Amino acid sequence: MIRKIFRNTAVVAAAVAMILQSGYVVNATEVTAEADQTGTSETTGIENTYNTTAVGGIDVAINAYLASGAADEEIAANTAALDVDTVTATESTARYPQLENKLMADVTDYMNIRSEADAESEAVGKLPHGAVATVLERGDEWTKIESGSVTGYVKNEYVLFGDDAGDYAEENCDKIATVTTTTLKVREEASADSTCLTMIPEGETYEVISDEEEGWTKVLISDDFTGYVSNEFIDVEFDLGKAISKEEEEAEIARQAELARQAELERQAAANRTVSAPASAPVQQNIQVDTSAVSGTRADVVNYALQFVGNPYVYGGTSLTNGCDCSGFTMSVYAHFGIGICHASYGQVNYGTQVGIYEVQPGDLLFYNNGGSRISHVALYIGNGQIVHASTERTGIIVSNAYYQTPCAATRLLP
Repeated sequence: MIRKIFRNTAVVAAAVAMILQSGYVVNATEVTAEADQTGTSETTGIENTYNTTAVGGIDVAINAYLASGAADEEIAANTAALDVDTVTATESTARYPQLENKLMADVTDYMNIRSEADAESEAVGKLPHGAVATVLERGDEWTKIESGSVTGYVKNEYVLFGDDAGDYAEENCDKIATVTTTTLKVREEASADSTCLTMIPEGETYEVISDEEEGWTKVLISDDFTGYVSNEFIDVEFDLGKAISKEEEEAEIARQAELARQAELERQAAANRTVSAPASAPVQQNIQVDTSAVSGTRADVVNYALQFVGNPYVYGGTSLTNGCDCSGFTMSVYAHFGIGICHASYGQVNYGTQVGIYEVQPGDLLFYNNGGSRISHVALYIGNGQIVHASTERTGIIVSNAYYQTPCAATRLLP
């Protein structure tokens, strides 16, 4: 059917072109009369009248064009082009469109990215296990790639391309859900009739725990707090890494060494002071302050806390460098400024002065109950509607929207 339509269109176009271009003018009456003389057509007054109209002239021109044999060659050429387009469209279909023209490192730890397509050339960066890169030039043995700030060559035997990378990611990589609506309800069960545990804002991302329920995805909000969100209001993608340049790696090593040095100094200082409080501290508990400790403004507290972004989350931990949980993070940050609070989010809310959740200032603490009746997560407010907190094992210490889930309380420890 498509070819028939295409053929008719091509013929009409060619015939019209014959009339309008190249000086080829068809006299419909003359053509009809010639046909009469050969005995191939009978002409009536009505037919002669039709043939002398514009439409009739085109019709006659089409017949003449077809009789010339030129139509067959042009239609054959255009039909061949149509076939090529159809095949090309079919061949470009991928099961994982997001990984088309990309590759993934298929190694246990990382692979080197070389400056040239040669194993002896300089290593300009690393492509970690599961990280993805854009293919710039694919060769038989080496492929030129771009990932993060790094451009270079990787050996084909250590990578997976396109759909192969997608199959691997499906089995081995985490998925991330990004909220696409202004405010999304997190449900206790995979149902619109289920209890709403909290609300999460547009643009925030959450780790996918399971996507097996039809129309719903189970996500991790923070710590061990999970819930279901409707697939209609999220975009789900693989959580894929990117390359690390040689300079970026060296800078990170230096940063971690400096943080470790600071952590040791704090450990020594902590041995010389008491900053403890019972887990069930009463409301408005007096804050213990070590006058010999570094005095800090709100900006000092925020800037100090932000130094540890990217470091790991460890349940029960209190080390800002080697790993901490949410309350371990806030406890250790405040300890640096001589302020002692307990290692429990539900206990920390009882220190200082409680304020409204929309009245917080940089340095205040925001608390979350994860849809329950008891506080189970705490974060440090840093201003501009953002917090820094030890979130999950996947993300570690990160900066988030302060209302990435609905807060339930806020506490002010600083004047």
